[in-house]
Amino acid sequence: MALSFKVKAISRTRFIKNIFISFIFLLSFLLILFSKSDYFIINKFKSISNTYLHPITSFVTAPLRVASNLQTQFYEFRNLKIENIILKEEIMRLKKWQALAIHNSSENRVLKKLLNATNNNLSLVKTASVLTRNEFMYSKMLKINAGIKDGVIKEMAVINHRGLVGRTVDASINNSKVLLLTDPNSSISIKTISNENHSLLQGADDGVHLVSSFSKDEKIPKVGDLVVTSGSAQVFPADILVGKIVKVIKNNFYVLPFVNFKNIDYVQIVETK
Repeated sequence: MALSFKVKAISRTRFIKNIFISFIFLLSFLLILFSKSDYFIINKFKSISNTYLHPITSFVTAPLRVASNLQTQFYEFRNLKIENIILKEEIMRLKKWQALAIHNSSENRVLKKLLNATNNNLSLVKTASVLTRNEFMYSKMLKINAGIKDGVIKEMAVINHRGLVGRTVDASINNSKVLLLTDPNSSISIKTISNENHSLLQGADDGVHLVSSFSKDEKIPKVGDLVVTSGSAQVFPADILVGKIVKVIKNNFYVLPFVNFKNIDYVQIVETK
């Protein structure tokens, strides 16, 4: 019994040993075979993978590619939007600079005209800017930034590059009030250039024209005649442009001032030399 068990154990050991030796031999054979034909096997594997695996990988990675493209397009769109905003802001800045340059150029032209507006009979007291404008039916005034400290007092002539604006009626240290020609309470001594008829010109009721009357003994004023200050009053020096006669009705003639009272930014206060 013991001998039989021992024989069986030896036989089992030999069987396992033979299987192990066979496995080692087979493995060695396969390694030798693969080492000599690895190039063919690898290419074959690539061919199989391209044929069967590539469609699968393409299908699996397609959403990733779409997401990547969308992300790229999003960043490009965002960058374009930012560039668009920057360009719009730059255009707005350029437009503001352009408007400012145009304004300054126009302002300089006005100031140059003001400098040339005074004739040989006038002495410039002060160039001033208009602070406020009050034009009601029975009160037409300007407030300017020149006053007593600048040599401005009441009853001084005020002009701009187009002609007579009015006269000062009040003066404080830094500011003054100017009564416009078109105010009903305004009156100035004038003469026509063509025949030198003298008369008193006042603000008309319409708030736009100036009106004066003439007698039958005087020459009839003509439409188109120019009107200037006569110099007979102490307030207004002679020969300042006032306006042009635009209509004659009965014994009255109407003058349209040269000055555009709705567009006055700068004025000059003047006096006789």
